[in-house]
Order: sequence, then structure tokens, then C-alpha cells
Amino acid sequence: MDRLRGDFSGYEGGDVHSAGLREDNANEEAINGPVVFSCSRCRTILGDTFSYVASFPERNLFALQAVPDSISRSKIRKMSTERGEEGSVFYELTCAECDTVVGRRYVTTVEEMDAIRNTYSLDIDKVMTYELGKCMKTPPSSEGPPPEFYTSIAFHDDMVMVKNNITAIAAKLQKVEQSISRLSATSPRSASSSKKRYSQGHNPEMLDSSKRFGR
Repeated sequence: MDRLRGDFSGYEGGDVHSAGLREDNANEEAINGPVVFSCSRCRTILGDTFSYVASFPERNLFALQAVPDSISRSKIRKMSTERGEEGSVFYELTCAECDTVVGRRYVTTVEEMDAIRNTYSLDIDKVMTYELGKCMKTPPSSEGPPPEFYTSIAFHDDMVMVKNNITAIAAKLQKVEQSISRLSATSPRSASSSKKRYSQGHNPEMLDSSKRFGR
């Protein structure tokens, strides 16, 4: 997980009203995929960029429209005395898992902060990020394929072997079933024929007729 960085203002996953969260380092990679936000202390997931609304780097805050139950809101309202937002009223937001204060929910704000009123404003320093799909990025060719590449190949080979074994077993079972079916079909017919021949060879009426005709 990384400390929050980058600019989400152009990301399609959120309804963004202002730019922000600029990169701290020009050499940092741009964020291209969905990002998950988690508590920097206990790693509990706090939200993602699909709910991203706006950001205020000067306040060290970024806002989400919705958050999971892992964020709790305090019952007591507080009035801010911080420079530039004096008089703004907010509730503290805490991580439900470790009780760390992770942000604020403003109910009244100064005009400059209207975009984050009634949103969940998280403190950048209290949040870690993980970009979905990041592990799938292709490394430089000089480093060779990533470890998961070989794992994927080995898994594929194992699955092919299992599939071949299952196919062979199924073929053997089919032959056994066919043999049983042939035996079941021929056994009653053979028994019936034998019984009929026996009855004809030992018919009492035929014996009496032979006696009457002097045979």
C-alpha cells in the first residue's frame, strides 16, 4: 500500500467537482485504475475512487460521496477554528476498527469548501491507497516476467493434467457402463431361449403322441 498521491480529478469513477491530490513527486507513476482507500493504521478499507467527489490539498483533505460501515461518525458536532475555515461545523469520522480519526463530515462550510459539505472528507495523512490492477503491470523486459507469470503457467499445466486424467477416467467408466449394458441386454434373452428349448425337449404331450403312433 502507498501513501495517498496522484490526481483523481480526471478519473471516471467519481463525479469530480474540483482538481486536487496532485503528485508529491514528479517521478511517481500516474494512477490509471480504480483506487481503494484504507486506514493507515489497521488497513481497514474506507472507500474507493468510485465515490470520489473533490479534494482540497491545502486542507489535506479529499472527499467521498459515500463510505462503507467501516467509518463511524461522532455524535458531537465541533466548530472549526482553523485558519480559512473558521466557523465551519463538522463531525469527526473515525475508523470503526481501530478508532483512529480519519477525517470529517462538514455540515456547514465557508464558501471555498462548499464542494465537500455533507461529504466524507478524509485526511490524506490517515489514508493508504492501493491501485487495483497494479500488480498486473508489465515490468521492464530486462527484469523478465513477474513471479505471478510462472505461477500462472504452473497452474495452467496442473489444470491440463487434471483435465486429461478426468477425461481418461471418464472414458474407462464409459467402457465399463457399455459392458454392463450389453450383459444386461443379453442375459435375459439367453435364459429365455434355454428355457424354451428345454420345455420343447421335455413336453409330456409330445411324449404321449410318440407312444400313440408307435414311435
